[in-house]
Amino acid sequence: MRNVIKKYSLLILIVTTCLVSQGQSGAVNDSVAAANQLYNTGKYQDAIRKYQFVVSQGFESSELYFNLGNAFYKSGNATYAILNYERAKKMAPNDDDIRYNLELARTQIVDNIVTLPEPGFLRWWKQLISSKSINFWGTLSLITFFTFLFLFGLFLLSKIYRIKRLAFWFSLATFLISVISYSFGSSLKSKLLHHNSAVITDRSVRVKASPSETGTELFIVHEGVTVQLTDKLGDWVYVSLPDGNKGWVKEASMIRI
Repeated sequence: MRNVIKKYSLLILIVTTCLVSQGQSGAVNDSVAAANQLYNTGKYQDAIRKYQFVVSQGFESSELYFNLGNAFYKSGNATYAILNYERAKKMAPNDDDIRYNLELARTQIVDNIVTLPEPGFLRWWKQLISSKSINFWGTLSLITFFTFLFLFGLFLLSKIYRIKRLAFWFSLATFLISVISYSFGSSLKSKLLHHNSAVITDRSVRVKASPSETGTELFIVHEGVTVQLTDKLGDWVYVSLPDGNKGWVKEASMIRI
């Protein structure tokens, strides 16, 4: 386990101050510092309560969820460690420490589910999108869009054929980059806003062929497994496991990431 405490940057603290009142901001900052100290001295349950207080105040970051996951792992709760590592990974998909600790925590659960391999191009495409932050793709989209406007204006106004031709093709290229960057940023934002995955938190869950207690039992899944949610009907959700197995389970048996 990569037993490190991730510190909050000055920018994060400034954002926190803007999002909550002055008193709440001070309480949040004090709780983060206290939680880190409690973790470093081995008081993991106390650290968990402090980190959870910060989350309850509406503050989220990959560092916070990573630290909370570490505290749960150290306290012997692999399921909630996985849940918080997954939340951290959702916000920082390329963080090596998060991915390493997540895989380590998964070795502590009952089900050893082998993930189906994705096609090479699809895997590369997802890695490209997640290689940068939402802010990066948004900034790139704006810069290239304004560059497009400048170049297209040059194309319209220039009377020199060579300049008009170069301006046209470069304006087309910057417009395409702007559109692609915007779509990448939108894709990352959608993943953050939509909770379409969850971690099973009940000790064992019977997966059904239909959304009913009397439905045919397909298989059993145990706590700690991450599932994708593809449909919902009443208290039941249709889940897809990493190995491709699918079925209906009670929504109360899981917590959304």
